[in-house]
Amino acid sequence: MRINALSVANYFIELAHMDGLPITQLGLMKRVYAAHGFSLALLNFSLLDHRFDHVEAWKYGPVIPSVYHSFKCYKNNPITTKTIIVEWDERTRSENYITPELNDNRARSIVQTVWNRYKDYSDSEMVALTHKEGTPWALCYQEGKNNEIPDAYTKLYYEKLVKNIVNT
Repeated sequence: MRINALSVANYFIELAHMDGLPITQLGLMKRVYAAHGFSLALLNFSLLDHRFDHVEAWKYGPVIPSVYHSFKCYKNNPITTKTIIVEWDERTRSENYITPELNDNRARSIVQTVWNRYKDYSDSEMVALTHKEGTPWALCYQEGKNNEIPDAYTKLYYEKLVKNIVNT
């Protein structure tokens, strides 16, 4: 299976459960976006499958709609299970229920790094990070519009962030 936002989200949930830490839909969303940004900056590699995934500027920061819709049932409560997807098997003419897994070692390394960096941040702290002046969200957000955040904006921002981290 290709890397996509849901496989990244499921891996964050796995890491949270291994560390015994709660993760909410909002916190998950911000961490998936951060992993996508760091991956673009460090590897020039997207963690999104652009056939299905894209990033939008919503009121509380960057949102990947596929992740939002998969976990919105949790509201502000901790996520307890990974999401599944349903695929149609034309050969057997039946549905297959699949848990998206992140199997790419580079992607797993990025997600682990982001988890270790941000696992102790609250949801509001994660939102604040994405709302800073000059962030891709700040450049794209218009109330009620859900504008798309281009990968080019995200990559440029995270390249600068990586330089700041390395130089401190």
